[in-house]
Amino acid sequence: MFGFSATTVAWIGVGVAAASAGMSAYSASEQADASKKAANYQAQVAANNAKIAQYQRSSAIQQGEVDAQTAMRQQAQTLSAQRAALASNGVDLTEGSSQDLLATTKFLGAADVNTIQSNAARQAWGYDVQGMNASASGQLDKWKADNINPAGIGAMAGASSLLSSASSYASAGAFKSAGGGQTATMKMRPGSW
Repeated sequence: MFGFSATTVAWIGVGVAAASAGMSAYSASEQADASKKAANYQAQVAANNAKIAQYQRSSAIQQGEVDAQTAMRQQAQTLSAQRAALASNGVDLTEGSSQDLLATTKFLGAADVNTIQSNAARQAWGYDVQGMNASASGQLDKWKADNINPAGIGAMAGASSLLSSASSYASAGAFKSAGGGQTATMKMRPGSW
């Protein structure tokens, strides 16, 4: 047909297999490199989310303190208004129902303050958990990135492609006619690929 000898055809096949292995190695290396970059990016996003959660935690505690101070001022104003109203009507503030009224106002005001502070603490705790989860996720992504070796993955893909090609050629008898009708053998030492 083209006048190629069996040896030439066999070497062309070896060249094609080597080129294919090179492309497989390059492609696998590029994919691994992209995976590594994506994992590093995700780790940075998680670290940023952890910082944001800490800012939100601080903000929740501060807002809770502001709201508690506001509630205490309102309670003080209510108590003052009640005392003034009772005193202007000539009611003794130290006994009976007037004393009960003032004690109830103090109790309800303290309960409001406690509820505000408790809600702020719960919200802050939620941000703490969110931050811890983001940090853990970031550490996992960083670990993934650190354990991706694009060069190693590329070498393994190339070697695998070569072995697969060699197996296909051997089973198809591509090396038979190159050695006078006998199948050529390929000897590979460990680490030679």
